[in-house]
Amino acid sequence: MSIISMTGFGKSESTLQGISCVIEVRSVNSRFLEISSKIPKNFAYLENDFKALIKDKLARGSVNYSISLGAGSVGNIPVCYNEAAIAKFVEITKAMQAKYGIAGEIKLEHVLSIPEVLQFTDGGADNEAWEKHLMAELAKALDGVIAMREKEGANLAEDLSRRVNHLNNVLDKVEVIDPQRIEVWKDKFRERINMLMKDTEIEEVRLLQEACIMTDKLDIHEEITRFRSHNKLFLDALTKGGAQGKNLGFILQEMGREANTLGTKCQSADIAALAIELKNEIECIREQSLNIA
Repeated sequence: MSIISMTGFGKSESTLQGISCVIEVRSVNSRFLEISSKIPKNFAYLENDFKALIKDKLARGSVNYSISLGAGSVGNIPVCYNEAAIAKFVEITKAMQAKYGIAGEIKLEHVLSIPEVLQFTDGGADNEAWEKHLMAELAKALDGVIAMREKEGANLAEDLSRRVNHLNNVLDKVEVIDPQRIEVWKDKFRERINMLMKDTEIEEVRLLQEACIMTDKLDIHEEITRFRSHNKLFLDALTKGGAQGKNLGFILQEMGREANTLGTKCQSADIAALAIELKNEIECIREQSLNIA
């Protein structure tokens, strides 16, 4: 199982009762699951059911879905009006005018402002059949999104694995340079001590203590070990697959911390340059991982 990208597209095309139905679902990266829709007014009451279905199939991402129905004879274009609502509106309006002496005419825009005055289906429409059909077709479109997200995730996993292996290669170079760095530091330490203390006696124990303190401050083996451990966790998460975006983000934070410490402690131009290379690569990995669910 591979990791899952948040980029995907799915489409369903079908026909019911002679009316074509097209459902499209698009998803892009987002910190959370955000859902927006464009659906026929007549089926707006199903929006919560649609959202529940999407939440059941997708963990993260900005998801936009649209439902288009044929020439609009079901849900897209009004086919009649609510006569009872209009008659009652006129009756109440005239009663108010008579009782309170309010002048004015009832105009078309007043009538059209009545909630649900326009009807988007006739009484014979089989809404139950459409409800089942739309849910099933949305599920198909979501399956298409998931398939694309999994394929994109596999491509991301391949690229991220290559980049993390590059981090390990850079750490190999650091470990090759490190012994030379310590020897250079020892020579400089001796020269500086001899220059500062040439006319003064200094206890060997005290000198050894100071050298040990400095050596401890310069030691980068712990950082390298932890860095490699983070790299292994990252690769394990890619292999485990599924929704790993938040987990990978946390591991990347730890990688960045070790790279910064490595660059600060090394006191070596060569290793400092490699530390910068590590940080640049981590940033590239971070940008890629933002698209992982």
